[in-house]
Amino acid sequence: MWSVLQMYSSPGAPSVRARDWDTMDGIQRQLETLCEEVERQLKSKLHLQIGNLVRQYLPQTWIFETELGACSIYIDIDGNARVWHGAERERDITLIWRFDALAKVLESKDRSSVEPGDYPTVLVQTEKGRAAFNYLKKEFGL
Repeated sequence: MWSVLQMYSSPGAPSVRARDWDTMDGIQRQLETLCEEVERQLKSKLHLQIGNLVRQYLPQTWIFETELGACSIYIDIDGNARVWHGAERERDITLIWRFDALAKVLESKDRSSVEPGDYPTVLVQTEKGRAAFNYLKKEFGL
């Protein structure tokens, strides 16, 4: 199986620089892009009648861990999203997966981009995290 680094450095591969994916910087950039969309969706819902229901599931902290490091996502009560390197202590979800598998799925937003049976370990620390993860996981390709 090709790793993301090999795939992006191969002749004829998509025009993404391989070095973007050789550290957690690439994962962080993908999460930032995905969080922009999640933030737009959340903020549009927070202004509707359903907003009070949505706020019950906020704030959220998700950790994405690989063998190369971790990135954290935090979404506050107003739907503002932030992404950074490192793992927060308090969390709602921890997703643990091989770096290359996580990179492929985040890039493609398609779970089928990795081998069948290759699943992340998802640790649920809170029930509000479980509900939010089940609702948003497709946005991340999970």
